[in-house]
Amino acid sequence: MLAVCTALCTGLVLSACSTQETPGGSAEPLRTAGAPEGALHLLTLPGYAEEGFEDRGVDWVAPFEERSGCQVTVRTAATAKEIHDRMSGGFYDGALVPSEAFGRLVDGGRLAPVNTRLLDSYKSLDARLRDLVERGDQTYGVPAAWGADLLLFETGKAQPASWGAVFDPRESKPHHKRIVWRDSPHTIASAALYLKHRKRSLKIRDPYELTVEQLEAVAELLREQRPNVLRVTEDATQAVEAFSVGDAVVGMGGAYELDVLARGGRPIAVAAPKEGVTGWYTAWTVASRARNPNCMYQWLNWVGTPEVQKQIAEWRGVAPADSRACGLLRAGFCTAHHVGDRAYIDRLVFARTPDAGCEKDPECAGWSDWTEAWSSLG
Repeated sequence: MLAVCTALCTGLVLSACSTQETPGGSAEPLRTAGAPEGALHLLTLPGYAEEGFEDRGVDWVAPFEERSGCQVTVRTAATAKEIHDRMSGGFYDGALVPSEAFGRLVDGGRLAPVNTRLLDSYKSLDARLRDLVERGDQTYGVPAAWGADLLLFETGKAQPASWGAVFDPRESKPHHKRIVWRDSPHTIASAALYLKHRKRSLKIRDPYELTVEQLEAVAELLREQRPNVLRVTEDATQAVEAFSVGDAVVGMGGAYELDVLARGGRPIAVAAPKEGVTGWYTAWTVASRARNPNCMYQWLNWVGTPEVQKQIAEWRGVAPADSRACGLLRAGFCTAHHVGDRAYIDRLVFARTPDAGCEKDPECAGWSDWTEAWSSLG
């Protein structure tokens, strides 16, 4: 423990270090801000820590380095699984964590609680998003962006109002081989919302808390529908491509895909399924083994400013966690993404790790069950 404390305290005031651990196994939050250590190692999904490599005008890392004195090393991961795996074994100061990996990293002791009193803009972030990163009386992340999983369709060829348009072989028959899914086990949750209303005998209450029997029923529906699906997309650009060339007619999508396709002149729209809408969020987190926690807190403050929130929202095509960014974004952006729409946000069923609540219930389907069910679809 002394060795751990010595490593954490390099460049810090001694009062910021603690040998105590939270129930999740991660270190205590930083108590006071100290001098920056001069380096920062980040793990992130693409587009959240841009250094101007793809577009010289898109760079909020270099200004941070100049302002903070922290030299940033950015490593990117393509998926939530990769974020989880690399945070479980690597030495990063912090990471941009998707909602589906957040709970597993907290429970695994990979994330340190965040002292939100050291963050200038934390209280300006959306209250619902702040609730999602809390565990008991601790906060484990700083929301960065969010979005909803909607029905994307070509007007004139489809007018879907139900998840059945993409998941039910019978309801989707007019569009077989022209359907797009997202390549994620969390697609199961959207299908579970559909079965919650379509097959009430299953007694599904929460799409992220399924029993083994309920999960198998959802998986069976998806297995039956899989041959009718044109493409299972790994990212939004693949969905955009399928719709832009007219191969896809209906599928899973969101505001980003709609914006890109509409700008390209494609007759595309989105709809909120009548069964309900799942959502997602990303959050910046502090690693429990962070070697440069002061630089990490400076980064948390930096990416929480409206100016950087605006840049991330534009570059990634996502809803910013801080509605103050809307004053800097182009007209209509925040309306399209429902930023500040309290009723809309409160209706979303945000993604989370399905393991929650399974510890004492052998009938509960955990994350490993979800990933196995998804991989079985081929």
